[in-house]
Order: sequence, then C-alpha cells, then structure tokens
Amino acid sequence: MMKHFLFAFFGVAILVQLGVFVYRQAAPEWKEYRKVYYEKLADKVGDPAVAHSSLSVQQIWNNKLNRADRCTTCHGGIDNPKFADEPQPYTTHPRFAGQDYISKHSFEKFGCTICHEGDGQAVTYEKTHGIVHHLDRQMISSPYVQASCTKCHYELYSDQVDWPEAPVLMHGKRLANELGCVACHAIRQLGSMAVLAPELSSMGSKTELAFYLVHDYSKIQTPEHTTSAWEFEHFLDPQKIVPGNPDAVNPKDRTSPTIMPNWGLTEDEATALTVFVLSLRDPKVENIPRAYLPALSSHEGFLQYR
Repeated sequence: MMKHFLFAFFGVAILVQLGVFVYRQAAPEWKEYRKVYYEKLADKVGDPAVAHSSLSVQQIWNNKLNRADRCTTCHGGIDNPKFADEPQPYTTHPRFAGQDYISKHSFEKFGCTICHEGDGQAVTYEKTHGIVHHLDRQMISSPYVQASCTKCHYELYSDQVDWPEAPVLMHGKRLANELGCVACHAIRQLGSMAVLAPELSSMGSKTELAFYLVHDYSKIQTPEHTTSAWEFEHFLDPQKIVPGNPDAVNPKDRTSPTIMPNWGLTEDEATALTVFVLSLRDPKVENIPRAYLPALSSHEGFLQYR
C-alpha cells in the first residue's frame, strides 16, 4: 500500500514540475515586458501595427569583448529619447550628474555588462537584479557603476584629470590622496608600492568569492554579503569590521586588529572611497582590447602596469 502511495505522490510531483516548466517556457516574463514595450512604442510613433511586432529575445553580441548582453530584451527603450518619462524597465538610460553616457558609449559597441557587470545572458528579474549568488561579479548601478570607468579610462587616476562624468569616483580619488591611503596600501595606479597593509591595485578585479574567502563578514550589518557592502562598512568603522582576535586560545587563530584609522567618514565619503577601491583593476584580468582604450589612457604609468 505504501509503495503505491509513494508512486502516486512522486508521479503527481513530477507532473506538477513538468507543468511549471512548460508554463515558464510558454509564458516567460520577458515576453510581457516586450509586449508592453511595443505597445508603448506604437503609441509614440503613431503606428498601431508596431504593437503586434514579433516577440523575441534581444541580444547584443560583442565579439571583441567576448560577451552577450540580453538586457535590452526588457529595457527596450534604453536608447530611445522618447522613453525618457517611462518607468523601468522601459525608460531611457538615466543621466547621472547631468551626463549623457550613451552618446559616447553605444550599446552596439559596449553592451551593458561591461559597465554594469552581472549576468548579461539572463532574461529573468530574479537572475539579473538584486543579489545573484552564483555570479563572479554582482550587477552594479549608480553610483557604483562609476567603478567600471577605469576598465578603459586609466587616465582617471591622474592628478590632472577631474571627470564630471564620474563625480563619486573623483571624490573617492581625492579622499584617498587626502587621507594618505598610499602610505600603507600599495596602489600602483597612484604610484604607491607600500607594504604595511594589503595591496589594493587589483581590488576591483577580484570575484565576489575570492573576496569573501579572505574577509570576515560576521560584523557587517548589511544582509547582502558583497564586496561593496563590506568595503562600505569597513570605511565607516574599520575597528568594528576588523577587530582582530588577539586573545584566541589557539595561537593559529590569533589575528591583530586593523591598523587603519577611523576617519569619521560620512556615508557619502564611505561610498566614494568604496567606488574608488572597486575601480582599482588589473588590466590583464579585465582584458579590454586596446581599440577600446581612449588615447589619454596610454600614459606611461598605466602602460607599465598593463
């Protein structure tokens, strides 16, 4: 009797799972976003036929950057000024500090994840927004997306450069210089090879897992255990996040508290420094083709680092 019951139970469970799979394949969430986009587009261009356009996944395949981005499947109006007043995910790419990034960074050439990280091949909200635990790099948005500028624009670390397009990154660079971070940390981008504290020169190129494995997250309050969350809280209160464990019974477990001073930073300043630290990248890891690098990026210091 029990065998018959289990057979029936698992048979129904399999049928339910199969039904869910078929439903998801027949009515994926991206189709509804795409349908609404065409309806809005039809209204804006005055052509009702556009509303009945064929629904398909949109993909930007960039062979030079070796990446595929399907973000525009849902973000249909991202490069259309007519969608500036529409809600997400249909709205035009937003400006930050009044700057129009897209006029200088076309989607056909750069795609989306070159700046925003994340999984460009996914087409569900769950796998593209918020914390997606299997990703090497979580999706980032303003102001943290400014940490991606230095993948190509190495010149941003120069004292002579102050970009209005990346005000938070520039603020972080100024703070790093004013607070004397290079006195302890090796930051090759700023010409420092100090050895008193961990090197930061390639911090932004580390995967989430690589960072997680060597950092203690037990003291941070942010539920999301990400590199940016740890760095942000660390800048606000270094002694709280890295108190050390000098009194551990086992000598192997004993660690010293951080020597980093508590600068009494505001949240805006901690954000700026976090963006700056995440902008410190290893060109060999990022592997951006030289054709994408602007002429100003070829100054001597970064050619040596590359």
